[in-house]
Amino acid sequence: MSFDELTKEEGYHISFESISEPRKDEVQLRIIVNQSKNPTDLLIYPHPDSKVTRLQIDFKNYITYSVIYDDYTRWNNKEEFQGDSFVIYKRSNLLSSLPKVNSYFPNGTLVHYSLHCIEHIVNIISVYEPIIIEID
Repeated sequence: MSFDELTKEEGYHISFESISEPRKDEVQLRIIVNQSKNPTDLLIYPHPDSKVTRLQIDFKNYITYSVIYDDYTRWNNKEEFQGDSFVIYKRSNLLSSLPKVNSYFPNGTLVHYSLHCIEHIVNIISVYEPIIIEID
């Protein structure tokens, strides 16, 4: 599955599980999230009755990333994005705050990916589309 496909899914919620920098096998950044149509399942996971899909999201490389507890985020109506839980920004404050980095990529290949989790917002700027797989 692609990140773009996930931006088109509706009715799903995700929760943040972990982030790491494995720096091996062409993976510089790995994020694990849990996905479910029922947010209660995410709150009780790993309870055996919860219906949760675990997703591993691997980035070959990245420019920057951040994990922000949701209580400390602010909505900005000027940002343009596609998606609900899995988001790709067309215009964002984070992208515009990196003008010097943008000059290294004149074709405009920087992409702002974001995971809007139940209690966290995870932002990633990368030139590489992530590889996403379901894990047990």
